[in-house]
Amino acid sequence: MDPVKASAPKKMRRTLLGYLPVESPIHAFHPIIKTFFLLIISVYPLLIDNPEWNIVGIVAMFAIFFLSRVQLSIIKFYTTIMLNIFWIIFIAYTFFGGYTPGYHVIARWGPILISWENIAWAITVYLKMFFAILVIIYFLSVSRERDVILGLRWVRLPYVIAYMIGLAFRSIGLSLIDFNTIREAEKARALDLKALPLTHKIKKFGLYIVPLVALALRRTEEVSNALDSRGFKFTGLRGYRRTDYLLSKYRFQSKDAAALGLMLAILAVLTYFRYFTPLLTGQSSALLRLLGSWMGVY
Repeated sequence: MDPVKASAPKKMRRTLLGYLPVESPIHAFHPIIKTFFLLIISVYPLLIDNPEWNIVGIVAMFAIFFLSRVQLSIIKFYTTIMLNIFWIIFIAYTFFGGYTPGYHVIARWGPILISWENIAWAITVYLKMFFAILVIIYFLSVSRERDVILGLRWVRLPYVIAYMIGLAFRSIGLSLIDFNTIREAEKARALDLKALPLTHKIKKFGLYIVPLVALALRRTEEVSNALDSRGFKFTGLRGYRRTDYLLSKYRFQSKDAAALGLMLAILAVLTYFRYFTPLLTGQSSALLRLLGSWMGVY
């Protein structure tokens, strides 16, 4: 291998959530595949209550991240957020999940009953949400606002709606940039986030809301002024027909049809197992039975 080529920096392409190498295999697909990935794959966790199958989905998502050459440091960035979500779900379902006769009470804390059923449901809900969040992170990591607009225009969605949805996704990326700016400003003031305990980190994330909202309002005004200065006007849902020049550069090929067919086939299989077999239910979970036996429930 040529040492010059080996040491050359990789060409990256800006996405909604960061940067993705130009040679990533996902770029070979039609933009609509990315949109369908979000719309179809995000339904999978809703059909699955069995924690083992959600874990399989999580592992599959990590494999897709690796094959698409998405930087796994993006997921590491959301570790604290994932932990916050876990504690919120665990506390909400464990201590305030309610009680009905037949529940297996593990502990009592004053008027609060801690039952195994609520703990099991907290585990189930968290794994479902973890799977869904990975799907969203992947979509934002491989897509640009242009991909979203082109995908929606391919299904003949009105240009006004497609452009507004594209701007909404773009605002997510801008909010993340603002969030990183706030974090870097705190580090410049000698704040060591790694040395803070978990409770203080959670409190810090709550304090970020005020500057993020202020920056979001400023971004909104800047975007609206930029659109107005370029003479961009929304002409309504039945405005004049626009020429989608960029969309004409993409062709829906056999590999796109195969990817879409695979996602729909998996969705059909999951739907069948969900409503006609107990395979995807929490009652068929070996993991929950094992945890329950450790707690003396079974």
